[in-house]
Amino acid sequence: MSPALQLDATRTESWHVLMQVITSAVELDPRRRLPLVLTSLPELPEYAFDGPPISFIHGPPGRNIALAAGLRAALPATPLLLIMNADAVTLGMNHLIHAARRNMGMTLMILRAEVTDKVTRSVGKRTSWRVYGIQESIEKKATPLELATSLEAASVARGSLEDPGELARIVHESMLTPGFTMVGVTSASNLPTGRLSSTRLPEYFEAYRDWSRSLRERIAREQPPQGPMVIGTTDATATPRRHVPRYEVRIVGVGGQGVKLAGSVLGTAAGELEGLWTTQRGEYGSATRGGPSLVDVILGSERIGYPRADHPDVLVLLAAKSIERHAAGVKPGGHLIVDADRVDGTGATAIAVPMVRIAIEHTGKPLAAGIVALGCIAAVSDAVSLDALKTGIAHNLPERLAAANIAAMVAGYEQTRKVMEGNRHG
Repeated sequence: MSPALQLDATRTESWHVLMQVITSAVELDPRRRLPLVLTSLPELPEYAFDGPPISFIHGPPGRNIALAAGLRAALPATPLLLIMNADAVTLGMNHLIHAARRNMGMTLMILRAEVTDKVTRSVGKRTSWRVYGIQESIEKKATPLELATSLEAASVARGSLEDPGELARIVHESMLTPGFTMVGVTSASNLPTGRLSSTRLPEYFEAYRDWSRSLRERIAREQPPQGPMVIGTTDATATPRRHVPRYEVRIVGVGGQGVKLAGSVLGTAAGELEGLWTTQRGEYGSATRGGPSLVDVILGSERIGYPRADHPDVLVLLAAKSIERHAAGVKPGGHLIVDADRVDGTGATAIAVPMVRIAIEHTGKPLAAGIVALGCIAAVSDAVSLDALKTGIAHNLPERLAAANIAAMVAGYEQTRKVMEGNRHG
């Protein structure tokens, strides 16, 4: 039977009832674990309510599932409750699909059209259930509960605001179910309620934690106290050869220039071979070739808490349009390296090297331009040695490609040294 839920008689609007359902669902948990509630709806929380101190996070429409995925990785024991409208299956469709099929631990309450259509404060066509214009004749109405069932979500259920006690029980049971669970919220009384489908699959992050437990135990045994653990090399106890302060590298180009590969090679050389702490992050467009591409690599002797190279010590620009956005951010005393054939207007302080041309000369393809850039970086900094970069290339590329790419990188190194020498005497 549904638990009795005493409603405030003066607050019977949908948002008031929903708030009390959330409170009741939390109070049903014998451990009283407080969830984090993520919502893109400005209506929630509606008012200061009596009950447990539940935290609400307001995220952008469609993006709360992505935010919840990060929170689930960081806070494995904290229940995550998402309350979303149509934005879950418009702006957030891709996030929903991946979270459901991977069975990431979160509960999504998705509000049916009749719950929100009469509310005037929710704005934006892409967060509404209405279908506009030509869409009405060519696009089927969204059926998120059926979608979640087809993706084998851990639990799919429906509850009605007409029976808030049952809805609270459904939300409570969904939050206790490991994995991705969805609760459709309606104000109609003619739809089936309760659990509609379920599967028994491992929760995504918990499965990875179990899989990696032996690896973490080995790291704990083998990690030297003075530096980061080195994985993937024959020397599992490599330590920093000297103190290296935080060093930021940013390489900017377009798809097809090997920017991401360059970041991987630099990370390998710094982390696995030099024994430094490293992070790598990238930005890239949807185009395989020609779209913007960026990689940041941070390295140093100390742990790294922030992975962006906002003020790089070395900035490499391989594409013409990148200078306006990125050049001003170079750290004072840092180095700006540009492709001599593609980037203009950088002034006398830039080091101009024909990196794409060198890549084509040695490998026949512009894809090695990022590798050439690593040679240029080694020429202006001793944070990572040229020898470590050579080994990093061998670790990241097939043997048949390594030699030509190493030659291209060395050519970039030599050309950069030549340009710097000419600048000093020019």
